[in-house]
This record gives sequence, C-alpha cells and structure tokens, in this order.
Amino acid sequence: PENEDIQTIEFNNVYFKYPGTNEYILKGISFKIEKGKHYAIVGKNGSGKTTITKLLLRLYQVNRGEILINGKNISDYSIEKIHSFFSVVYQDYAKYAISVKENIGIGNLNYQTEARIKEVVEAVGLKSVIEDLPEGYNTPLGKVLKNGVDLSGGQWQRIALARTLMRENTLKILDEPTASLDPIQESNLYKNYGKIAKDSTTIFISHRLGSTKLADIILLIDDGKILSSGSHEELMREQGLYREMFCKQKEWYDEK
Repeated sequence: PENEDIQTIEFNNVYFKYPGTNEYILKGISFKIEKGKHYAIVGKNGSGKTTITKLLLRLYQVNRGEILINGKNISDYSIEKIHSFFSVVYQDYAKYAISVKENIGIGNLNYQTEARIKEVVEAVGLKSVIEDLPEGYNTPLGKVLKNGVDLSGGQWQRIALARTLMRENTLKILDEPTASLDPIQESNLYKNYGKIAKDSTTIFISHRLGSTKLADIILLIDDGKILSSGSHEELMREQGLYREMFCKQKEWYDEK
C-alpha cells in the first residue's frame, strides 16, 4: 500500500563488516522494534550503534543474517521506499542557507502549515530564539545570504530535530544528534521531543544515558553484540555494564 508505515523491524542474527575490512562490527545481533514504542540503543563509542542505522537505511547490505521490515526482507524494498519510512537526524545534520521556516518545512514538503511549524519549534525549545530573530520565521539562516543569521551549534541541532517532527508516520531515528548540547539540555530536549513524537516509533542512539529513561526498551550494545535489553529499571537491577555507565554519567545530570 502507498501509505504503508513500519509496524515491525526485525534484525535476525545480523553480522556486518564494512567493505574492505576484516573485523565484524556487528556479531550476530537480533532484536525487534515494534510500532509506537520508544527505543534507545546505547553503548560506548565504537560499539556498533550507528552501523545499525546505516543498515536500516540500506547504505550497506548485511553479510549474514537478515533485516525484515513488516516481515519482508529489507532488500525487497526500493531505496525510495526505505527513505520514506524514516526521518533521521545525525550528528552532522544538514544546515541550509534558507529561511528558518524553510529549514524546518523541508522536513515535509507536503505539509508546511504555519501551525505545524510553530508546534514543532515549541517542542524543540526554539520559540523564543526565532521570535527574537530580525525577521522571525522568515529570517535567512547561515552566512551565505544577505542579512543571514548564523545560529549556535545547539540551535542548529534543534532545527534538525524540528525537521524530523514535520513528517508524521515515519520512524524517527536520532543518532547522537545532541552532541553539542550539555547533558541537562539534552535530557530536557528529549522530554519535549518525546511528548510531540509520542505516537511515533523512535530510536535514540546514544552513548549518553540521560535520555534512556524515556525509552520503553533499551538495547545495550557492546563489541557488536547485544548485552542486554529491557527498561531502565530492569537494566539497573542487572548490576552490569549499563548500571556502571549510568552511575559514571550520573553526575552530568544532577542539577545543582
């Protein structure tokens, strides 16, 4: 069907190494994503988290095992179809030299109502920033255009997040997009994002654990394998790597 959306994604025993390398980055990973839930994929840098995104977007093919979307092998879908399923924000999100309104509206060219743009701007905490710009929503961004205003790294990130919220019915993947925010700002941003994306399926990928409490299910990846999965409480009770990482990072989040 034309408006098919993602009900389930399954990784079945997926092995993957980047072309021209010998070492497997993913070593027999299996998990299932179900519509409407919030997932967090966490682990140290280099554990294989971002590779999962790249396989989901079909930038690479798996070496062994399979990825199924709605029960069908991912390679049976066209690349266009795959891209219509997902809205993704990476660390190195795009900055366009166009107006604020266009920078956000580009997330959904069929649906650029003022009301929706204002709603997503509020969700990512940019309302006062934009209202203070010389021409509000019509202010050109970046230094290319005449009268262009450059935003801070953190503000650009919020623009990128707002852009993903423009497209409903897509699975949202946030791949470490808040690296230039401090942990408390990040945590607040995810809370607001979670409210407005509450009916969407979301996958947060992070080595910071402040956002993970908001996830229904956390997948902890280490050295290309899933060490454990469950809610924040369940993983804390296991007394393993998750708890150790969480306790180490805890001081970042204690608001003084």
